[in-house]
Amino acid sequence: MRSGDRFELPLTSLCPNPFNKRQMKGIPELAATIQEVGLLQDIAHIRADVWLKQYPETRDKITADNVILFGEHRWRAFQLLERPTIPSVLRDDKVQEARLITLIENLRRAQLSVMEEAEHYQALREEGLSYEQIAEKVGETAEGSISKGTVWKRVQLLKLDPAVLEQLHKGKLAISSAEKLLTFTDPADQRDALALIQDGVLAAAAQAQILARKKEPKEQAGGLPAQPSAAAVSSGNADAPAQPSGSAASTATKGELAVSNENDASGQAAATGSPAAVSNGNGNPVPPRQRQKNDDSKPTADQYEQDRATAAADRDAACQHLVETVDLTKPETHEMLIRVLTAAALAPPQQGPAQQRALAWLRRVGRQQLEESRAGAYYSAVLESGDEDLLRLAAFASALATCELRTSSRRQSWGPIESGHVRFLQHYAKYVPETEWEKKEMGLLTTGGSR
Repeated sequence: MRSGDRFELPLTSLCPNPFNKRQMKGIPELAATIQEVGLLQDIAHIRADVWLKQYPETRDKITADNVILFGEHRWRAFQLLERPTIPSVLRDDKVQEARLITLIENLRRAQLSVMEEAEHYQALREEGLSYEQIAEKVGETAEGSISKGTVWKRVQLLKLDPAVLEQLHKGKLAISSAEKLLTFTDPADQRDALALIQDGVLAAAAQAQILARKKEPKEQAGGLPAQPSAAAVSSGNADAPAQPSGSAASTATKGELAVSNENDASGQAAATGSPAAVSNGNGNPVPPRQRQKNDDSKPTADQYEQDRATAAADRDAACQHLVETVDLTKPETHEMLIRVLTAAALAPPQQGPAQQRALAWLRRVGRQQLEESRAGAYYSAVLESGDEDLLRLAAFASALATCELRTSSRRQSWGPIESGHVRFLQHYAKYVPETEWEKKEMGLLTTGGSR
């Protein structure tokens, strides 16, 4: 008995593949086709003892002497037709690749839902495959080629609130809209944005509304609104006064956690220009002032400010994607590294805030490697480590953060540095400008607001 041998197996000697997350749809139609033209392709199986040696965690799901590697739909169609046996090819030699083979088989048949696809990718990630390796192995599907960016985006969807995932699974929420909700780390914000989208609000507009709501000033004890400020920073003491509006502040975009500076002597970081308030300790930041609404038909300054925040959050996600997926040991990434380092060198110095933002990205994607909590101490440890791969990655993340902070803080019309940063993200992170404000700055809108 060797791999590649063909057998006529009793249906009862087979059990489903535990890794097959594909919904069992269209079985009656498939049975009718088999009844009319016969079975066009044999199924494949792995002996249960071989399977369990590789995947002991699936023991409670193995209920027969053989596990179907692929062809469960055909097996179920044979059951419906009350056939006693089915042709199957032994593939014990493929047991180590069973999860990947199952994924490819399903993707190429275009039968997986977006959530099933995401779960498959996540399982492969847990087996040690990178996003790029998954994309290369899956290759072409019935829906077209798979890129590492697509794989990354699908896996990120699993971080959404269960209520959002349920609507996505049911097909009541578009994938692009779900990806927008990932910019909110608070599940309540995700649910609120979902409710707005289900009420007919565009995803980008829902983002802006949630952001605006979070920016509304809290009432003080005496009933007066909070003192206006462009950005407030806590010193780590809940009773400490906020920095005045003219002071520098480093912000995290759309629910992003700021990296603590552990109460450095300066107590300050360079400004990003974002209107959101950020704490670097445990204190509650003073919220920004609420802008007066303009009743003109043209976009108001407040609407453009919301667009700026939305665009900054989208770019931040694109930057984080690059930090997570880039492999700077490969020669083909050297041009990208040179481009971002050059752009960072031409931007005004923002070393402290850029290192804080970069460390936040590295922590989220699990690539920081060192356990230092302070950004300054972390980068010092990186330099002392002598690890060339870590040095390149830390330099890349810091340079990318420098460019993003420069772009986020630019309130007047963008110059070549800012537009060049967005083009960089468009090329390497497949970033797509979606807000009217950013399209205008990139020259994608005419004066009248149309493309």
